Amino acid sequence: MKGIVKYCILLILSLTPLHLLMGQNNDMSGTLLTEADELIVSGKLQEALDKTQQFISTYPDNLEAIKKRINICFLMNNQKVAAEYADEALKRFNDISELYYLRGIINNARQKYTKSLDDFTEAIELKPGADLYKCYLGRGVCYLNLLEYDNALADFTSSIELNDTVASAYHSRAMVNYETKDYAAAVNDFLKTLELSEGNSAIYFNLGMSYFRLNENTKACPYFNKACTMGNTNACRMTLMECTKTIPEIP
Repeated sequence: MKGIVKYCILLILSLTPLHLLMGQNNDMSGTLLTEADELIVSGKLQEALDKTQQFISTYPDNLEAIKKRINICFLMNNQKVAAEYADEALKRFNDISELYYLRGIINNARQKYTKSLDDFTEAIELKPGADLYKCYLGRGVCYLNLLEYDNALADFTSSIELNDTVASAYHSRAMVNYETKDYAAAVNDFLKTLELSEGNSAIYFNLGMSYFRLNENTKACPYFNKACTMGNTNACRMTLMECTKTIPEIP
């Protein structure tokens, strides 16, 4: 019998609206960034990158455009180039928390977890204000990937204390709780994840497995069934093996 589904935690980069912060820029330059934003929304990332590069060629010190370029490259799955741009930016702006955060995301995606951990720690130490919860969440992901569960749990909890509306923080902490066999805590966090998100088959299955480990099959089976209907084959197996023909609805 298979246990809980493993998964890679993905942190979605929020593309900060990149308004023109340089009051003296001309209308054409402003149009370049506006057009780049529109192209990102429509998924035309190469064209968005071209517009951003054109802007940077005129205004090489515009930090918002520099961050935009890093984000676009990452969204294009060109992690190597994104990392190079992040390294270049940090040589010039080594006191900007968000740049360390972005490089941490990139390094984590490249499975360079120790480097990513250092980046998020640096971002936290720079006290990024309202974005601090994201830095703790990112560092928690690094600790989780390194199987340092105590540190991961502490960081996910810190992230939730700073912002209790982020589903991925509860989901990540639920995974740690499951791995450390605190199934009751895992249940609570998976339920909170569903409260804050639309849910997917992995979340429903993992919640079912948490109930199953608590020997609460009556509560587990509706979630196995839900995940099975969404195409989760492990959940279908659990339904066949552990659940009765009549499965109550999810409350």
